[in-house]
Amino acid sequence: MKKSLYVLILCTVALALTGMVLAGCGSTTTSASGGETTTTAGAGGGDIIIGAVYGTTGKYAGGEAGIGNGAKMAIEEVNAAGGVNGQKLVFMAEDSGSEQAGAVNAYNRLAAKNPLVIIDTALSSFALAQMADIAKAEIPTYPMGENPAVTQQGNPWVLRFSTPDNVTPLAAVQFALDDLKKTKVAILRVNNEFGQTWEQLITEELKKRNLEPVAVEVFGADDKDMTAQLNKIKSAGADVMIVTADPTTHAVIIKQRKQFGMSNIEYVGSNTAVMPQTLELLTGGEAEGIYALTSAVPPEDPDTKVQEWNAKYKEKYGIDADYIAADAYDSVMITVDAVKAVGTDRAKIRDFILNEVKGVKGMGNVWNFSPNGDGGTQVSITQVKDGKAPVIKTIAADVR
Repeated sequence: MKKSLYVLILCTVALALTGMVLAGCGSTTTSASGGETTTTAGAGGGDIIIGAVYGTTGKYAGGEAGIGNGAKMAIEEVNAAGGVNGQKLVFMAEDSGSEQAGAVNAYNRLAAKNPLVIIDTALSSFALAQMADIAKAEIPTYPMGENPAVTQQGNPWVLRFSTPDNVTPLAAVQFALDDLKKTKVAILRVNNEFGQTWEQLITEELKKRNLEPVAVEVFGADDKDMTAQLNKIKSAGADVMIVTADPTTHAVIIKQRKQFGMSNIEYVGSNTAVMPQTLELLTGGEAEGIYALTSAVPPEDPDTKVQEWNAKYKEKYGIDADYIAADAYDSVMITVDAVKAVGTDRAKIRDFILNEVKGVKGMGNVWNFSPNGDGGTQVSITQVKDGKAPVIKTIAADVR
């Protein structure tokens, strides 16, 4: 804070003396109009900075693009309506490079620029690596990742704007067994913390039913061929596979599943299985009939407001909104509600979200924050039909 104040003073003096903002004193950000602007203030009398840390480069750039898109769309709407309490919102992002160390460095770079809040990465392992820095910065931080551990660190500045994974994998098992009436469950997962969490929770839930997975297969985040894993699942006699992967890898698995004549083995995927980025990689009905669990599928939501919002999003970005974009949008709008109610004091904003955001229906979730910072309560089960992913069942879970 002292460093930020010192920089602010220098910039203000320079502005008064020269009538221009010195390049080294500000931060390049995207303004509401989509151009470039400079700013030196977060909370306070100037513009309100909404920060974001996510991958704009690297292997997760496509999957995390919705963070920036959703946040910027919300900011533009707020500014078009006159801002909040007489102040304009400014979007400022730092690129993680799709790497854990990069996410930590990006967070610290952004925190030094005095944002009011920070919308954070969808990679839970990245968010966990940032925990000490989040606590030190004392900035309300909104991780988009689902790992339950993110809100189990005792960090008072973490507010998760997504549905945690202590809900979703259990819903996947319940759907596979109770709705699809399957009993031979295979797990196909990415070899990272996200995949490990899903395997653990799925296995525990199966054990409660006196069952165990017939196969557990693992792949690397950069693997492009799932022949060995799929053959083992087929040989094990699985009648359903629960799959965790990023959009590109989901597409690979779905393609090869059809190529290998495994369409009789039901596919229940993690949320990225039905993201627009995934479905665009598939052709010829390759994804037809697969299931996925996600907090939201905006283009298929029956709510008229969500439909109208998605249409605006698609017009702006050329693609349907995914759950990440919807969650990021909601996080900005809820922050605006907090600022209107309590001003720009960060602790008061945090407390407002924890105590007052109960049962709020947004574009991406039903938000009902618990004392530990978990916000999302919605799990939507979708099935791909004719290239779209309509919601066939919605589960509202109490994450407290």
